[in-house]
Amino acid sequence: MAAFFVKFTLMIPYYLEQLIHQGKGEHKTFSGAMAENLILKVPDKSFIVIYEYWFKPLLTNLGADNGTTYNFQQAIQFVNFYNSNGYSVYWHEVHSDYLIKNVTNIPTENPAIASAYQMPAGDHTDYRSLYLKTDRDLSIYFTMLNQDTVTSAAAAAPAFDPLNNYFGYVGNNIMTGAQGYQNLVATGQTYAPLANPITQVAAPGTREDFTNDVFSFAAGSGGFFPPFSAYGQAGNSAMGKARAHHFQCNYVLISEESPKNFR
Repeated sequence: MAAFFVKFTLMIPYYLEQLIHQGKGEHKTFSGAMAENLILKVPDKSFIVIYEYWFKPLLTNLGADNGTTYNFQQAIQFVNFYNSNGYSVYWHEVHSDYLIKNVTNIPTENPAIASAYQMPAGDHTDYRSLYLKTDRDLSIYFTMLNQDTVTSAAAAAPAFDPLNNYFGYVGNNIMTGAQGYQNLVATGQTYAPLANPITQVAAPGTREDFTNDVFSFAAGSGGFFPPFSAYGQAGNSAMGKARAHHFQCNYVLISEESPKNFR
């Protein structure tokens, strides 16, 4: 029996649909490819709500010779949304299930490949629904895992406040902090999942409002995408563009100032 998998899309939220019908909102699409960072411009005295996006990850092994090294940094890739309104990150799993194609049976053009080559076994484009509101220009950038080995710290969760209000691991050793997940260990920035979000964070190099999230800072991060010139040029023709990451989002532009109590 054949199995069918459908990627559902989220309908425009009712509130936003009503604004469109009232002439206060406009539906828009934003897309880009190959660049490491995209900027979605938001006009003055307006705000936008992004409610869905599609992401085709970076696949530098596409069309590569048989035996080309696979980089596990590409196994998890991140779509990051950042401006002074806040920071959101969404991870995407990228399977390394490449098939070897024989040029005798499946020759290529743009470019013509002279030997056996690698092709992904399936579709890698991911769909995500979200509800992201902002009233200023938005940075959309893409990262992947870095090359560092994670160093982590663990401690037993005690049976008294505040931990027993949040966790069910009383008496067990659980992770209290990690370095090297997205930021290089040398930066000293720590992912501290057990930090109390109400009090000041004591971990070195962290930002209090981000410390309970998986994060990727621009400065010192080891998870940057390679530049397009490193994998998509030098005679790679259309194959180079097919290797690159692609992004598209749908959003509604509301032509009025952002309500302060609307989050």
